[in-house]
Amino acid sequence: MEPKKGLPKDFNLRFDKGYVEELVNEKIQAKVIELNVRDIVTDPNQPRKTFNEESLKELAESIERHGVLEPILVRKVGTKYMIVAGERRYRATLLLKKDTIPAIVIDPKSDSIVREIQIVENLQREDISPIERAKAIYEYLKPYAKDKNVKTLLINYRMGRNVPEDFALTVSALCKAIGKTPITLIRWISLLDLPEDIQKKIDDPNSPLTSRHVESLLKVKDLDVIKKVVKIIEENELSSHDVANVVNTFKHFKPATLKGAIKNVENTINLIDFIDDKNRKNLKEELKTLKDLVNELEDKLGD
Repeated sequence: MEPKKGLPKDFNLRFDKGYVEELVNEKIQAKVIELNVRDIVTDPNQPRKTFNEESLKELAESIERHGVLEPILVRKVGTKYMIVAGERRYRATLLLKKDTIPAIVIDPKSDSIVREIQIVENLQREDISPIERAKAIYEYLKPYAKDKNVKTLLINYRMGRNVPEDFALTVSALCKAIGKTPITLIRWISLLDLPEDIQKKIDDPNSPLTSRHVESLLKVKDLDVIKKVVKIIEENELSSHDVANVVNTFKHFKPATLKGAIKNVENTINLIDFIDDKNRKNLKEELKTLKDLVNELEDKLGD
């Protein structure tokens, strides 16, 4: 078999695992050129919208020491070269005030192929934000959903039900490319069901709210309850484990379950004469906690 030379004739990323990495790692010297940064422009439709300044500085320091280890991918647009993949490397190079950057010029057949490359590259980043990731997956799968709901099709695919063939092939290739399962894609996309203000909080590095918190909250299905729990998370900085417990309790809670607690107290009263001093002390501490909880519950119930 002859070794690969240049770009393959059929530039179709969704059926080729790790295509971007394979393309760049071939190190074909004839394809790698030094481009003047003044001749490069960013893509306004790039799925990635935010760039962490601290992360860019760290990348710039690495480039200063080792150079740009992986060329950026660009395509010719008029007299300029528009970035297809590698905008972080480009921005870090600008921070260093360097004049050139190594690049590979590609000639994709359509804008949809460019978008595929960008989305898969973004999904393979470690620092992608939860909402950016969810939007990237959604935008990647939407063209193959045939105007049907992407999340519903993902659920059907996972359950082995019939879905459009192109959609099934794309999901399979995507899962292999990023090393995730369909259930993970469903969980990520579910974040887009939330109001925009909560989505912003999930992506806000200063907010205690994370995608793991919300993954538990989405099981509630009641937006008003979700908003209330989000407020509690922010005020008390609950862990995702705490929120999972709250949600589980909420889903299975019935006011009648308090009758069990009342019955236990009644039984304890009847047995108090048979309880030793050590357990009496423990009971006093638990009784204080119970009183505090009852008072708090009464306050929350109101008049």
